[in-house]
Amino acid sequence: MRSRPSDYHRGCGCSTSATSPRGPCRTSSLRAVPDATGLQPNEVDLDLFDVILDVRPSRDSASAFPGARHVTLDDLVKQPARYLPSMQTTTLIVCDVGQRSGVVAARLADDGYRSVHSLIGGIDEWRAQGKPLVHIGLTEAEAGRYDRQVKLREVGVRGQSALLASTVTVVGAGGLGLPAIAYLAAAGAGHLRVLDPDIIELSNLHRQPLLPLADVGSSKVAAVARYVASVNPDITFTGLEVELNAGNAESLLDGSDVVVDATDRFAARYAISDASHALGIPVVTGAVYRWEGQLTILEPNGPCYRCLFPDQPSEIEFDCAITGVIGPVVGTIGTMQAVEAIKLITGAGSSIAGRLLLFDALSATSTSVRVSRRDSCSVCNPPT
Repeated sequence: MRSRPSDYHRGCGCSTSATSPRGPCRTSSLRAVPDATGLQPNEVDLDLFDVILDVRPSRDSASAFPGARHVTLDDLVKQPARYLPSMQTTTLIVCDVGQRSGVVAARLADDGYRSVHSLIGGIDEWRAQGKPLVHIGLTEAEAGRYDRQVKLREVGVRGQSALLASTVTVVGAGGLGLPAIAYLAAAGAGHLRVLDPDIIELSNLHRQPLLPLADVGSSKVAAVARYVASVNPDITFTGLEVELNAGNAESLLDGSDVVVDATDRFAARYAISDASHALGIPVVTGAVYRWEGQLTILEPNGPCYRCLFPDQPSEIEFDCAITGVIGPVVGTIGTMQAVEAIKLITGAGSSIAGRLLLFDALSATSTSVRVSRRDSCSVCNPPT
């Protein structure tokens, strides 16, 4: 049973003693030195605290500290009496790593609160020592794996839950697709579908560093399946060694929440755009040419790929086997495709839809240009 605030006395804050009928003081070790506000996780007995406050910036965390009430640091500093019934209330303050809680505990101690303590190392150290947490909406394993992105207020438990429930189809497992796949798998995209009919060639490796030399000559989809299973076996992976075209695109993409267009063929890009428009699925499309890259999102209400490029460019003119390409630029655009896909699923930030991002690695510059539906587009504005 917790001591009542009225029982506390100067010093340890407890009126009991070794000769008291109630027995020796249970809390004197916490408060023998009023300015010693920090406590290691192994020094904390949660039953001894009257109030536990969580001053992390976001309420939407995968892990709640047992018995803690969330309060902003600013409110606690400005209105401590609102949360602490008396100057002797035995209080534990927690945050992620112990910095915010340490600052506010010291501030309250300076203001005369004699029994306020901060958890050294914060919730991260508490978890590392195997101490109990209350997991909200995620399993204990999920809360641990995705902890750092769940801490982002733009993601939180709701966003992570959306990721875990999502189906993302990546078309192409090459230079663009591999980094997108790697980050989507790591982020917890619940069902990852990958389409690519190709085998691994030696010339792929400079821009597809996730592929080992030993896999040259084997299926890209099989290699990706092994990689995904090694980094996140908890998600579902479906790999299809099939070439997407106008005839099969709708059936292959149906059921996706987001499509990542990581292909290197214009015919496939048009087919993906057309099918996704018909299915009402957003597409994160990227492309690279030599030292340059581009990125945009094609929303179901347009503009579509045909709005951006009404006339199909020459496949040969933009074939990296002829023109060449620098590997890190491909990885940069592919990684940004993963970012945009995660934003679409979680609702974080502003979409790049309606803008075409242009990146030039040689000049180390980037810019974006507005793009819009074309009145003459046969997909966005079909003839009536």
